[in-house]
Amino acid sequence: MENLLLKDPGSYMVVKVEGHCRKFYELGILPGCKITLISRNNRGPVLIRVGNSKVALGRGMAESIFVE
Repeated sequence: MENLLLKDPGSYMVVKVEGHCRKFYELGILPGCKITLISRNNRGPVLIRVGNSKVALGRGMAESIFVE
């Protein structure tokens, strides 16, 4: 289990989220859901796909999502 910032682009299952719980819930990022990491640059936002939506997350939020 690693946070999203340590992963390469691809599809992952969310195992745990820390902090920002209400915001993650509103975005549909919950334990057990599938997300796709589209891009992760060294700077700037992290782009993911949740369901049929693309979402840009700040690096702090992305660091709070643990996947496998």
